[in-house]
Amino acid sequence: MNRKLLSFLEEIKAQGNMSKAAEILFVTQPYISRVIKNAETQFGVRLIDRSSHPIQLTYAGERLLSYLQEENRLRSNLDREMTHLSEFKYGHLTIASNEVLDNGIFKPVLTQFYNKYPKIHAQLLKITSRDAENRLLSGSLDFFMGQPLHNNKIEYVPITNFPLVLIVPRQSSQFEEGTLWSTYSNEKVEEMGGESFIGIPHDSNYQRMVNNFFTDHGISVEYSIEVPDIHLATALALKQLGAIITPKHLLNIDELDEETKQNINLIEIPSDTFTSNFGVSYVKTKQNSEPVSDLVDIVTNVVNDLKE
Repeated sequence: MNRKLLSFLEEIKAQGNMSKAAEILFVTQPYISRVIKNAETQFGVRLIDRSSHPIQLTYAGERLLSYLQEENRLRSNLDREMTHLSEFKYGHLTIASNEVLDNGIFKPVLTQFYNKYPKIHAQLLKITSRDAENRLLSGSLDFFMGQPLHNNKIEYVPITNFPLVLIVPRQSSQFEEGTLWSTYSNEKVEEMGGESFIGIPHDSNYQRMVNNFFTDHGISVEYSIEVPDIHLATALALKQLGAIITPKHLLNIDELDEETKQNINLIEIPSDTFTSNFGVSYVKTKQNSEPVSDLVDIVTNVVNDLKE
């Protein structure tokens, strides 16, 4: 009723004639009169001075019109903001990645995302894939960048595959003197069974994936060191504290010093043998949101640049 009353009062004030107001609004004059009369009864005041020519709003009518206009403005702002919130144009956004992703990805991703959605408050997390699935379903996480999540309520968009590298320390039986890169073979990996490896927590999807690879090749691995994440594990492997399979992009090969290069071998595992899948996951109810599509595109471009 308020919106009808607002439009009726605005047009009566503009036209000074109830019949003209009705004609412009495509309603009948008796209908306008009835709505105005009901409002006068509700508020206990006269809203229109019918004795004047042209007719005018009374002081009470002017005040009511002012309040209705303000109410309409606030309602429009509310509707617009709720729409923006539903599309993540405003509000809070929680983005997480798993332990495999390099921290360097966040800067370009957030820079590009904030250029388009500057009013979003973002929270960044590092969590396991299993934790990500639970958080997505509970609503405490909006986007997850990492390995595939297999749940019919979650949309997974594949982006790329990260090549994996086996770091072989000098003390390994498979270490080759005088070379940094060594050729992959199943036999070479199988011969490392029983040697010391560095691992991360076994509830990590990445560690389970590595364990499955070893199991499929009949390799029994001894984890002499377990650390919280793959970044620290990789750093320790580069110090020859054990072997590890790690994403190639975590090595920062150009920054390795000569002593490190002389004491390790790097064996890149063929992608058709073993690779780490990477993509973006979010609950399916958000799949039609423009920011979701934008984030997927941004992450895709940044990750592909990272691989190069």
